[in-house]
Amino acid sequence: MLRSLAFAVAIMLAPAAYAQERRAEADLPEVRATAEVIFEALPPDIAGSAGWDAISIRISRLVHWHVYGPDPRDRSLGVLVRRHGWIEGVEQDVDLTLEGDDAGVRSLAFGYLFLGLDLLTALRERGAAFSFQADYETYSEYIVSAPGREPALLTLTRRCTPPGSRARYRCENGATLTFGALD
Repeated sequence: MLRSLAFAVAIMLAPAAYAQERRAEADLPEVRATAEVIFEALPPDIAGSAGWDAISIRISRLVHWHVYGPDPRDRSLGVLVRRHGWIEGVEQDVDLTLEGDDAGVRSLAFGYLFLGLDLLTALRERGAAFSFQADYETYSEYIVSAPGREPALLTLTRRCTPPGSRARYRCENGATLTFGALD
């Protein structure tokens, strides 16, 4: 009888323990820093706010870049340009790639080890709102918005090697924030 009661209490407390563990994951510095970069990257409701310089000004205090930025002198017009870097001051690597053309940044892509749900929790705590759009086998889509800022499409991805493959089992998590996808 006592054993049954202990088992019932353990089952009742398991969701609370899991929620506490998830809460702790959302408090990790790399999760909070990634949420901060996404929040700051959301363009204000003014023209030109998704340009290379505008995005760089908003997020460069949080990101270390491999190179300064795209130089239009060395390429033809309309070519897709990428700028790579990583989020500073976190223990786990969070890679970042900006992609766009001369008109401005089209997307920010992040690569990280934590779960996307933790990122959504940290974004919500930062003041962003999001609405679920779609769920697929390897990715989910959300609309992210914040007061006074243009909304953007946030795609959370999780790709794992197939079970039983010769390669070591591993998963890659990421997020892509796409501007202008809602027009």
